[in-house]
Amino acid sequence: MQATLRYYGDPILRKICRPVTVITNEIRQLTQSMIALMDKHDGVGLAAPQVGHDIRLFVLRNYIDLENDQWKLSEPRVYINPKLSFPRKKQVEEEEGCLSIPKLLYKIVRADFVVIEALDLNGNPFTEKMDGYNARVRMHENDHLNGVLFIDHLDVKTRREIKPLLKEIKKKYHLNKDIAAVKRLSLGRRS
Repeated sequence: MQATLRYYGDPILRKICRPVTVITNEIRQLTQSMIALMDKHDGVGLAAPQVGHDIRLFVLRNYIDLENDQWKLSEPRVYINPKLSFPRKKQVEEEEGCLSIPKLLYKIVRADFVVIEALDLNGNPFTEKMDGYNARVRMHENDHLNGVLFIDHLDVKTRREIKPLLKEIKKKYHLNKDIAAVKRLSLGRRS
C-alpha cells in the first residue's frame, strides 16, 4: 500500500479520525509505507490523515540523546488509538514544523510531559511517559488525529501573517493535484 503525503488545504487534515477496530494486514502495510515516507522526507512523525486515511494511527521515531550534544533517532514505533494525558502543568515553547505544511517552522507552546496509552501493531496495549521533544512529537501527531494542525496553536497575529504562505502551499500542492485529476479525466474520455 503506497502512502502519498497530503498537504495543507486537503480536507482530510481537518477530519476527526475514527478508531481502528481491527488491525489488518492493510494497516500493517500502511504503517510500513508511512515509515518509509516519513524517513524519505526526514520527518520524525507522521499521522494517518497526512497520507489520506482517517484512522487513529501515527508512527514516529524518538530522539535519543548521546554524548557531546549529539542525538540519533530510534527505531520506528506505531501508535494505534492513542490516548494522551498531561499530569504536569508546565508548558514549554519550542519550534515545530510539519511535513504537510512544508518549510514553515514556528515556536509552539505545549506541555513538557505526556503520558500516552496506545496499541502496537499486534494489538498489545502499552503506556509511555515522555518529556521534552519526544513528548512534543506525540502531541503534534495526536493533534493530527483530531483535525488540528500545529499552526492552530499560533497566536492570532501570527496566523494572520502566515495566511499568504499557507495560500501558496495550497496553490502549489493542490493545483498540481487538480491538473493531474483533469488529465486522468480527459484520458478516460478518449477511451
